[in-house]
Amino acid sequence: MATKEKVEVLNVHQRISRIMSEIDYIKKDKSINFGKGGGFTVVGHDAVTKLIHPLLVKHGVNIIPTIKQIIQEGNRSRVDLEFRWVNIDNPDDHFITEASGYGIDQQDKGIGKGWSVAQRYTVLKTLHLETGDKDIEDEDIDHVEVTREESLRNKEAKVVNEFSKEVQATLSRDQQKEFVAHVTASNLEVKTAVELINLHGYAGTADIPVDKLEKLKSEITSIAKGATHSIAKEVAHA
Repeated sequence: MATKEKVEVLNVHQRISRIMSEIDYIKKDKSINFGKGGGFTVVGHDAVTKLIHPLLVKHGVNIIPTIKQIIQEGNRSRVDLEFRWVNIDNPDDHFITEASGYGIDQQDKGIGKGWSVAQRYTVLKTLHLETGDKDIEDEDIDHVEVTREESLRNKEAKVVNEFSKEVQATLSRDQQKEFVAHVTASNLEVKTAVELINLHGYAGTADIPVDKLEKLKSEITSIAKGATHSIAKEVAHA
């Protein structure tokens, strides 16, 4: 009777050990400049991912990141993450590492950079791989310190900008007079003009958005000239 071949069952730590046994070294591939003539070379996030991904697949380990906290100060973002190293054959078999990363960017990439730093850091340290003395992801950009008052002003300005996007400028007193004068010059009954305004969803001339003034004047002219369009059709074509 043939004996069944014994299948080796490995826990997550044994799997990590096997991954470590297959890594010789990681070539430094990313240059970091300070903007003042100084700099150095480190292992970039992509290089780490390229090396570790096939080994994670081969040995059945998954790394699941979870953001714990994001702190933004000026052009710098700090991202705190938790990484769960999971045995894919037994998800209850896992361990957790934590890491933080800073990303400096003038646009909106600071959080992504910080995430990359944290993930690269936790992989290299968990697998006991050396890189450089420094662990900076951002190139040629100095961190901008901001005071509490400046931070508050920045937040207030952001709220005002967002609000202004939602609120359209309406007709001024002079522009309302201009519209009424146009109605009068067109020999259109005021009642008809009011009906047109209401059909567009405006309670009165004070509610008409500035960017709709010329279009409404054009519709008034069209209706006054006895065009075949009814008011409802005129609005439907708007």
